[in-house]
Amino acid sequence: MCRRRPRTPEPGLAEPRCLGGHLRRQVSGEAAFLVAREGDEPVGVGMLQWTGCVGERARAALPGAVEVNHLQVRETWRGRDIGSALIAAAETLARRRGLGRMVLAVDADNPAARSLYLRLGYRPTGTVDTCTYTYRDDAGVERTATESSEALVKDL
Repeated sequence: MCRRRPRTPEPGLAEPRCLGGHLRRQVSGEAAFLVAREGDEPVGVGMLQWTGCVGERARAALPGAVEVNHLQVRETWRGRDIGSALIAAAETLARRRGLGRMVLAVDADNPAARSLYLRLGYRPTGTVDTCTYTYRDDAGVERTATESSEALVKDL
């Protein structure tokens, strides 16, 4: 089972309890926590996983690749190339480390993200991981969700 966070509605980008984990992973060297800002306002975030793909199938099929996940842009800021800028920043960081492949996993129910990734040169692999996770909704009720995501890959 892999751990995922559900898409967060406006106005936030990530649940506060996730942010501490993201920062700890960056400090430990496991990941780079990317934040796009407009002035003092965070408008997009993403995680570059130095430890490889999160999904077991993607990890086996794409050894040595790094993965960008938890990528999200505030709804009111979408369509302004913020997602593209976050991905470009992740690619630059990976190249600086001498890494040659990057992966983005995309859910079947997210055609806008898939379209963006394809435009940026990522290609389908046919490798699909299914993850089940629990989270608390805005009312504090614990929920369970299952997502299937295909790994898209790009040679850097």
